[in-house]
Amino acid sequence: MPKAEKGTPKDIANRIKAKGLQKLKFYCQMCQKQCRDANGFKCHMTSETHIQNMRIFAGNASGIMDTMSKDFEKNYLDTLRRRHGTKRVNANNVYQEVIQDRDHIHMNSTKWATLSIFVQYLGRTGKCVVDETERGWYVQYIERDAGILARQEALLRRQEAEKAAEQRYAKQMKIQREEAAKAIDKLGGSLESETTALQRAEEGEKVAV
Repeated sequence: MPKAEKGTPKDIANRIKAKGLQKLKFYCQMCQKQCRDANGFKCHMTSETHIQNMRIFAGNASGIMDTMSKDFEKNYLDTLRRRHGTKRVNANNVYQEVIQDRDHIHMNSTKWATLSIFVQYLGRTGKCVVDETERGWYVQYIERDAGILARQEALLRRQEAEKAAEQRYAKQMKIQREEAAKAIDKLGGSLESETTALQRAEEGEKVAV
């Protein structure tokens, strides 16, 4: 089939398709090659480059898979920490963010068969807090960076100090209001006691002012 001329609608469509995510089953992790369909993947499987890479894989399958697993885990945890911090989020949502990168390590090239198994691994190794719900698995990153932990601790201490200062100020204002109220009551009482009613001594007697 002749190649579409540059600038034609078909050429533009092909380039857009090539930039987007393709089907996982047509991706070769060893060659980092994404094929568009079954026919293209079949042709790639018989290519000299693929056969040579598979020979390399056969010679160190365990080591290569461990490396890919570590890379996948690092990418997943980096995405979780960078985009969500220590918030509890759906594990699949994080995975969808990971695979937006065309060059990401595919899960079928790691030692984990499914995302659920991988999430449970993160929980067992203490890298995340994980729990299963009706909506699937949720993960929460456990921060271990010393610098970040120190900043978080300093921020917490400052917030606690500000809260304590606000409480002291509120208590002081309450005391001042109570003392002011007592002073007003006392002053009002003395004025009332010193006030005398104007009385006429006898009827017809003039009152001296």
